[in-house]
Amino acid sequence: MKHRRLENMRYSFVSLLVIFFFVSIRVPAEDPSRVPEVRAIWVTRWDYRSAADIRTILGNCRSLGLNRVYFQVRGRSDAFYRSNLEPWAEELGGRDPGFDPLAVAIAEARKQALELHAWANVLAGWKGRSPPKNTTHLYHAHPKWFLTDRSGKTWRLSHHYTMLNPCNSAVRRHLAEVFGDLASRYEIDGVHLDYIRFVFPEADKRDQVPYDNGTLHIFRKETTGFPSRYPDRWNDFRRRGINTVVYDISRQVRKACPGCKISAAVIRDLRRGRETFFQDSPTWLRYGWIDEVIPMNYETDHSRFESLARKDIGQAGRDRLIPGLGVHVMDGEADLRKQIEITRALHSPGYSLFAYTSFFPTPSHASSQGKRADLERQAFRRELIRLNRR
Repeated sequence: MKHRRLENMRYSFVSLLVIFFFVSIRVPAEDPSRVPEVRAIWVTRWDYRSAADIRTILGNCRSLGLNRVYFQVRGRSDAFYRSNLEPWAEELGGRDPGFDPLAVAIAEARKQALELHAWANVLAGWKGRSPPKNTTHLYHAHPKWFLTDRSGKTWRLSHHYTMLNPCNSAVRRHLAEVFGDLASRYEIDGVHLDYIRFVFPEADKRDQVPYDNGTLHIFRKETTGFPSRYPDRWNDFRRRGINTVVYDISRQVRKACPGCKISAAVIRDLRRGRETFFQDSPTWLRYGWIDEVIPMNYETDHSRFESLARKDIGQAGRDRLIPGLGVHVMDGEADLRKQIEITRALHSPGYSLFAYTSFFPTPSHASSQGKRADLERQAFRRELIRLNRR
């Protein structure tokens, strides 16, 4: 009996030691440096014309060691997906091409373990010297939604974008509906906003837009005067118009797709973007309307690239800014290596590359042809694969 009690005591003591050992083990906190680096690339609407093109593109992105694709689905207030609100893009023939580019891209991205973010030009209304062929396009259906100058004229059609008026509440409602519809019907990983700013093809008319009667009525109701009398308030008014567009889009996307990331391609030098183009991205981040900004830091001078990146990190915060690298302006793979090294030294969440055509030929008009261009692409591909093996 005594022997059995001793055995029980010994068993209990050993059990306590085992329990104490496991309880006392501290599970180390996750090392932030081990969060996967964002390795993103922009794929433009000119890069594909068929479902096969899209599958090839996403497979190529994976082969480069990338993990995120900004896939363009809206260019000139038209659609590269089966939209309930806007017409098919003329680049796809202006009608259903027999496949849904966004649906194909999502399905292939899943196979390739890539994040697929729907990239959309927000305020870009039209671009080109000829008007849209489809009479349901906003250019024909709602001409008063476009920016007009002091003379009351919409900008002449050209190779510049003709922009929608963000100070018009009907424009904002339409855009919110477009993005809400997109996010509710497609299982995307994110929405990527572009051209979410004022664009001034004529610098001397910067202070003259939007000068339509509706916008002026709202401004005069607030200030009892014309923009020329209150220039600072006029700038704030226009900036507030852009902010409201972002807020309204964000609200609809968050509601339709709670897990979606919302990001924006923005003017490099965020302060300049705010003051000159009324693109107040630090405010969008501060209020949680978007999750990330990608400044288009397309620069060949590496010191300037780093200086601008540091400056913008100070405005946006290190964890919410992903530098955009302009591979299309680089002289060679050494530039790519240096700028990715800089983003890593700055402890950025990652990088985004403009654009896919710098690595692979496409149907795009911007895709250079010839043996020399092919050799340059091969060199960029080899270097990027090497850099992403870390």
